[in-house]
Amino acid sequence: MKKIPILFLNVLLMTVQSVVAQAITPDSTSPKKDKKIHWESGINLSVPVHVQMYRSHRFEIGLNLRAWRKISPKWDLGIKFDYDYWLVKKNPPVLTPESSLSDRALYSNFSIFSLKANTQYSLTNKWYWGAESGIGYALSDADGRFGLGFVSEFGGPQRFGISSSFYIGRYFFLGNQKNKLGLSIDFTQYLAHGHAENSLGLKVKYRFIH
Repeated sequence: MKKIPILFLNVLLMTVQSVVAQAITPDSTSPKKDKKIHWESGINLSVPVHVQMYRSHRFEIGLNLRAWRKISPKWDLGIKFDYDYWLVKKNPPVLTPESSLSDRALYSNFSIFSLKANTQYSLTNKWYWGAESGIGYALSDADGRFGLGFVSEFGGPQRFGISSSFYIGRYFFLGNQKNKLGLSIDFTQYLAHGHAENSLGLKVKYRFIH
């Protein structure tokens, strides 16, 4: 599992390098750059794909908001805020007053707040892929100071980590060529102390262009 964060960061680095090269290379055939700031928002549903979280949590529901602008005909560059709420599985083990904080957090719901730099590439006018990375803040319902400390590899209270995602999706036009509904598959991870907790999800987002 520890190879996944390294692979993900390498993909993200190559993406950023490609974006920078695209941004600084003149394109005499491209249309005039769109300097407006645009917005999109959506909801997502994910399941854990790591063995420890898979044992204790069912899925997460979340909200996202992204502000972006076009830096070339193909590339968008923006910043995104995500809120994810993870729900514990039904019928968890019985906890007693003597249970440790780690045990209580393992079978409690928790939230992750993320603020990430984002880049997105248009493969066609409908298909796209993107990558993003930034800071994540975990908050456990059992104890907000403990965060994701129930993950043994984190070795104690863990509220801050690196939150990253890689996704591919498709837009569906809604009546015109401006406002779109996007549907994507997202691979997301929360990385701290060389260990990543991963999830795979489906995201629906509405893209506003005015």
